Amino acid sequence: MQNLKNKVNTGVFLMLVVAILPTFFAFHSQSTSANSKIKTKIIIKKPANTFKSELYTSIPKHPLSLENINTYKDEKLTEKTGQILAKTQLSITALTGNSFKLSNGSYISANKSQIISDVIQSEQTETTTLYSSKTVNVFYSPFTTYDNQILSTITGNKTLVASQGATTYWGTYYKISFNGGQTGWVSSKDISLENPKLQQVQVLLNKKYNNPNYSIYVKELNSTFTVGVNQNEKMYSASLSKLPILYWTQKRLNNGEATLTDQLLYSSAVNSFSGAYKPAGTGTLPKTADNQNYTLQDIVNRTAKFSDNVGSNMLSFYETNKFDSSFQSAITKIAGTPWNPNTREASSQMVGRVFEALYHEGGASFNALFNTDFDTTKIKAGVPKNIQVAHKIGDADAYNHDAAIVFAPDPYILVVETNGGSDAVIQQISHDVYGVLQ
Repeated sequence: MQNLKNKVNTGVFLMLVVAILPTFFAFHSQSTSANSKIKTKIIIKKPANTFKSELYTSIPKHPLSLENINTYKDEKLTEKTGQILAKTQLSITALTGNSFKLSNGSYISANKSQIISDVIQSEQTETTTLYSSKTVNVFYSPFTTYDNQILSTITGNKTLVASQGATTYWGTYYKISFNGGQTGWVSSKDISLENPKLQQVQVLLNKKYNNPNYSIYVKELNSTFTVGVNQNEKMYSASLSKLPILYWTQKRLNNGEATLTDQLLYSSAVNSFSGAYKPAGTGTLPKTADNQNYTLQDIVNRTAKFSDNVGSNMLSFYETNKFDSSFQSAITKIAGTPWNPNTREASSQMVGRVFEALYHEGGASFNALFNTDFDTTKIKAGVPKNIQVAHKIGDADAYNHDAAIVFAPDPYILVVETNGGSDAVIQQISHDVYGVLQ
């Protein structure tokens, strides 16, 4: 009996468990589902917007509305009263929290995105050549809405020289002298920094000389603007490659690393290093080493005035240290691309940049390029005889070149490289360019 009773109790217990289990699992499922929902809400909840517009911490000088601005009755900006139009000068009396109080008692936001300080933002002292081709307003001061009075006007095509520049919210302005001593400010929108004549040179070159066998580069000496045709196309530069050597020699002279009285020995090593010119080319020095000393001044003159190959080799050997890495790195930086002293390939633009660098070094190496043995041909022959020209010729086989700085009233750089062009062609190009730029 006892065994039977135990069996019954056990059966009852199992039946109760079976009955309770669905309820337990249903509750657990609901609980898990609820927890899951709570977690999902936490994950997708967006953070509070912490963005805050940049606000003024003091009253700006000469405040101006940059856009339409709402006005309010209270400093909390809760009750709108009207609107101020864009580009309106503001009369602000106080900064209260995040708002400005106006002289009429209303309030506006102190948001920097809506209000500017209409004053000169920056100034710089610089000498800049400007060109006008229309009637230009001259202002008393750099233009702002608070200072916009017109002093005078300039009419026609004019070349102007600015002594100062300034920037306001409304643009860039240049201080000029005009009418025999008056000074005023003109807007960059009304003038050009590029000489219109230079643009005419570009038209000329495109029309007459846009030939794949020509590389021509033109630049005003006192500006950054350039024009040309195929000016980035390299070709064998022949003796134009002596310009980097002259530049480096002058740089050493200017740095005190060499003197014009230095004695350079003409030994056989001078003509036998990698990149040396063949002695049999142009020049007045002996074609074979004579083991004699020559002054640096003498070698510079022979290299520049007579395009002396041996002279160039002596400068390369002693001054560039046989085209060492310092020399090549400096020339690459100036030219904008490597100028290999062995292949001697260079574009007219590369030549022009190095020539300009030599001009800025000045001294004996640059001065030696005046009154050369080649002044009756090429670029020099294309300009009036009274115009000074510093130039360096180059020719080898079909390659025929000339690079010059022409000291016209507005000096300019002209480099003409040709593959097959004659001296007469280079002279004509020079004549045509001078005719436009004079």
